[in-house]
Amino acid sequence: MLKKNQLALILLTLVMMLTVYYIKNPFKSGEKGTDDDDDTNDVSGRLEKLAEKRLTLKNSRKELIVELDVIIASNDASVQEKAAALEQKNYLNQLTEKELLLELDIINKGYQDAFVHATEDGINVIVVADEHSVSAADEIILMTLLELDYVSSKVYVQFQTVSEVMGTAVE
Repeated sequence: MLKKNQLALILLTLVMMLTVYYIKNPFKSGEKGTDDDDDTNDVSGRLEKLAEKRLTLKNSRKELIVELDVIIASNDASVQEKAAALEQKNYLNQLTEKELLLELDIINKGYQDAFVHATEDGINVIVVADEHSVSAADEIILMTLLELDYVSSKVYVQFQTVSEVMGTAVE
């Protein structure tokens, strides 16, 4: 019974976060004639390059999950192998959800966009902002550690401007 309540609370939290996000950043439907935002996605204002990174990460994890599904469905695999594959699959799904929620939390802090990717080496966080500070980085590190349940002790926060993310930075 507790698990159903936890799931309901998680879903309610997600809906509330999305509601707050869309209330704070309404769609800009009347500005189709301007070319100022070529670097951003028309749907949510998030950067296309980071969306490409998200898609690449999603596809690689999807391939891994398919491989795990093959192990789970296999008649040749032992019970321990199936249990380990199922546990790994659940872990990947939870990690993906937590990364996306953390991205939304960072965006709700007032940053334009964010990308979070947990690896074996640590957690990489790219934050799109014109200005940054040590205290902002510390806050993002704390948010990351709390949201991802201390998956790794290494958190790398990288602040970039829109032009740096899009690869159009002038040196």
